[in-house]
Amino acid sequence: MLSRKIPFIPGVLLLAAISTSGASQGVHFWKKVAWTTPDGIQMAGLYHSSRLPTHYTWILLHGLGSGKEEWDSFAQQLGIQGEGVFIYDLRGHGSSTQSTSGQKVSYRNWQTAEPWAAMPGDLGSAVSMLHSRYQIPVKRIAVGGASLGANVALVYASRQPRVPALVLLSPGLEYAGIASEAPFKAFAQRPVFMAASPGDAYAFSSVRQLAGWRTDAACRVAEGPGGAHGVNMFQGSFTQQVLEWMKNIEK
Repeated sequence: MLSRKIPFIPGVLLLAAISTSGASQGVHFWKKVAWTTPDGIQMAGLYHSSRLPTHYTWILLHGLGSGKEEWDSFAQQLGIQGEGVFIYDLRGHGSSTQSTSGQKVSYRNWQTAEPWAAMPGDLGSAVSMLHSRYQIPVKRIAVGGASLGANVALVYASRQPRVPALVLLSPGLEYAGIASEAPFKAFAQRPVFMAASPGDAYAFSSVRQLAGWRTDAACRVAEGPGGAHGVNMFQGSFTQQVLEWMKNIEK
């Protein structure tokens, strides 16, 4: 059984509603993308190309029970400053709930750690797809995530030395059996932005513990507002902090 309950954040629904209100802009911003993982899960995502080939393309992963749209507003701001961005529904979520054999796949039915443990591999398949389909150099594809998505992104990045940078919003020492301490150490000295809100006790404590393993300037630790979790931290000056960091690490 899974040892750590991942927070489901109702505010994500508010963010989804806000992004829906800007749907007309999103239609022109996003390109729908579909691909299939090596084990046959049909995945759904949205892609926006970078302004210049020297800019990073960011893959951003959502939290438990949410979907790719939770990143929509922030992703469009990221695109405005020139970066590429790719968001997708994690396996068992949103529109990524069907296998090539016709089997329904839903996180709500999972009773073991195996489906969750497959998620870093799904991210790897997304990187391979972006590289082959859009000729994006792998070394220009950075990754990030919120809550569960943060842990998934971290595990993938720790295994792939060409990942240039990492954003972790409200990571946990463990979500759904996906632990973060060993992968964080393995990520070594590469650039990472990591944040949690003081009122989000588990994530805040996890960030402080992980930050203790890094004393170098490439590790940026920030605080989100109040008790906000994951993408709900995108309020006021916090959003600008993240955008500026993502822009500056390309210099």
